[in-house]
Amino acid sequence: MSRIDALTGKSAKTVNSRSHSNIATKRRQNVNLQTVRINGRRVRIATSTMRTLRKLTAIAHGEMPTKMQKKAAKKAEMAAAKK
Repeated sequence: MSRIDALTGKSAKTVNSRSHSNIATKRRQNVNLQTVRINGRRVRIATSTMRTLRKLTAIAHGEMPTKMQKKAAKKAEMAAAKK
């Protein structure tokens, strides 16, 4: 089974592992994949993708304000403070 995010296509990166003497050796930095059910199907997605999905669903359901809503609330608060 490949270590690729099913939704975003994220895969492992090649990075350097540094020793105490600062010698660089190549190693793989894998994606943190978790198996979850989305619409009744099992998919393997990264934890960063899960966080993004959770945030987007919260915004869609009105549980979390968007940037524009926050800005409008701050503007209204400033206007009320001036009066």
